[in-house]
Amino acid sequence: MSENYDISKIRNIGFAAHIDAGKTTTTERILFYTGRIHKIGEVDEGTATTDWMIQEKERGITITSAAVTTYWKGYRINIIDTPGHVDFTIEVERSLRVLDGLIVIFSAVEGVEPQSETVWHQADKYKVPRIAFINKLDRIGANPFRVIEQMKSRLTIKPVLIQYPIGIENDFVGVIDLIEKKAYIWDIDEIGQNYRIENIEFNEEQMKFYEDMIFNLSEIDEKIIEEYEKTLFVNPQIIKNALRKAVLELKLVPVVIGAAFRNKGIQLLLDAIIDYLPSPIDLPPIEGIDPITNEKIIRYPSQNEPFCGLVFKVQVDPESLQELFYTRVYSGVIKVNQKILNVNTNQEQRATRIYLMHSNRKNAINLARAGEIIAIVGLKNTLTGHTLSDIQKPIKLEGLEYPQPVVSIAIEPKSSKDLERLEEVLKFLLDEDPSLRLKKDSETGQMVLSGMGELHLEIIIDRINRNFGIPVRAGKPQVTYRETVLNEVEIISEEEKEIGGNKHFGKVKIRIIPRERGSGNNYKILVNLNDELIKAIESGINEAFGYGPIAGYPVVDVEIIIEDVFLNQWTTPLGLRLAVVKGIKEGFKKANGILLEPVVEVEIITPPEFVGNITSDLSSRGAHLKSIEQYSEFLQKVIAIIPLRKIFGYATQLRSITQGRASFWMKISHFEPVEEGVIIL
Repeated sequence: MSENYDISKIRNIGFAAHIDAGKTTTTERILFYTGRIHKIGEVDEGTATTDWMIQEKERGITITSAAVTTYWKGYRINIIDTPGHVDFTIEVERSLRVLDGLIVIFSAVEGVEPQSETVWHQADKYKVPRIAFINKLDRIGANPFRVIEQMKSRLTIKPVLIQYPIGIENDFVGVIDLIEKKAYIWDIDEIGQNYRIENIEFNEEQMKFYEDMIFNLSEIDEKIIEEYEKTLFVNPQIIKNALRKAVLELKLVPVVIGAAFRNKGIQLLLDAIIDYLPSPIDLPPIEGIDPITNEKIIRYPSQNEPFCGLVFKVQVDPESLQELFYTRVYSGVIKVNQKILNVNTNQEQRATRIYLMHSNRKNAINLARAGEIIAIVGLKNTLTGHTLSDIQKPIKLEGLEYPQPVVSIAIEPKSSKDLERLEEVLKFLLDEDPSLRLKKDSETGQMVLSGMGELHLEIIIDRINRNFGIPVRAGKPQVTYRETVLNEVEIISEEEKEIGGNKHFGKVKIRIIPRERGSGNNYKILVNLNDELIKAIESGINEAFGYGPIAGYPVVDVEIIIEDVFLNQWTTPLGLRLAVVKGIKEGFKKANGILLEPVVEVEIITPPEFVGNITSDLSSRGAHLKSIEQYSEFLQKVIAIIPLRKIFGYATQLRSITQGRASFWMKISHFEPVEEGVIIL
């Protein structure tokens, strides 16, 4: 509870990994062994605490990041369980933005998989300290040492194995703690609450891993190697201190091992979370800017500082349509009914309720302090990435970047009487999920919903049907293309409108310049104007970027330069915005626009006897085969590059040609020009 407040004993952590690596299973065991739940939930049975949505229970996957709070040895651990499927990568991204530490889970069988790499690099971006947990040591084909080598080669990191397995596959019964020189053996009860601890002597291989650990840590603390040379053993606390320092400085990654489903190794994982991952005060203070002066401001993680927090998630209750605003408190204190400022909208707000969340269950509290993760009720016009702060001492924190959607579907209610409610629900879902986009045709009224993949949109449609009770029809998934230009152009645009008896005029000189593929959009305003006119021009530029001249898709990799603005007595912000939009659209048409399509990299894991079938099918789809390599003793990996439009429904085809024995993973690789002759619907 909020009353048990010692910020040095708070751990804000997350679990992340490839799908089916065991994130949710591990989280369930942690909640059980810490006393937070009294019965272990299982993903396969649809009883996992953090997988509370009906869609999660049915599919056995995590869709939305769930927040829970528990305690271990006097430490408070706030956990966010994140999805493993690439379609829901926004959930991982926004969680990483507010976490202090991360446990990345790898399967001892599959090793470092594509989404594992994606998550790892996302964590690199936010400089999140990490530990690794190699799970599933009880499975046939488990090899934690192979995973260690994959971590070195694929993630370019220094993993430090601090536990050694006792047995492997069906014989896995426990671990040797290389730091403590003790064996932990889970053979007393099936639920793993009790275990034996034995003093041991290292064999030759265990000694090798111990020496590797000492050598790596000597770069952090040179006294470690000196002590080792004297006694061939280093005081465990000295090792832990050095390892903690290395984790906080992102120099080393401790690796622990276990089998979550078989209830082995979880208590030691909890110890590692406490020992090596940071508290809020172990990390640099949060930086932001003064929204008025744009000067840099620093806020320390103390309750004595002015309040500031970041909204990292919005969740909608399907029954009440009440919005929960998940917030990381970085400094100060927030109390129930306290007035706060939404810095992004410059609106005063009131927190009518504050909750600690346990998945979808709410625990009301009166206040929250620096370092805590909470959910707030009562905010208006507040979105993911918005900063909440003290009214008198505002600060604006860096927000979040959202990926652009690549798949679209047309959507409509089965009954016209549900149209208004559908539009209301879609607004809530767009607030909840920033990776969704909605476009409505002004002439036909058709609504097109865009997301990160087929599964992403399938889940959204299912939620609208079942959770919100609105029967809807959805079209077949279609690729969401991009548009860009090939030539540089200059244009003068003028717009004049009379609205409500008032004249609105705008005239601008615009230069449009193509940028390197994948570099994104940029704009410059070379004229000194007041803030109101600048904002109007910026609004016009952003509007024009959103609707290309060829087929109305977003425009990418273009630079807009506003070279001049021709002012007169009738110039208004509205007039300027309209002139900018008109000019850019005309310029796009003159600049030789082209369509770009998303291209995906597909990784297929298959028994070797099906490689021929797979490569033949990929070839018929126009795929470019990158490599065929050995994945494990009994499996091979096929990697190919292929346009997204050519691989819709691939899961069904793959099952057919491999007797259901192959699996695949894909991620957006890049955008490239659409082939000549391709018809875009």
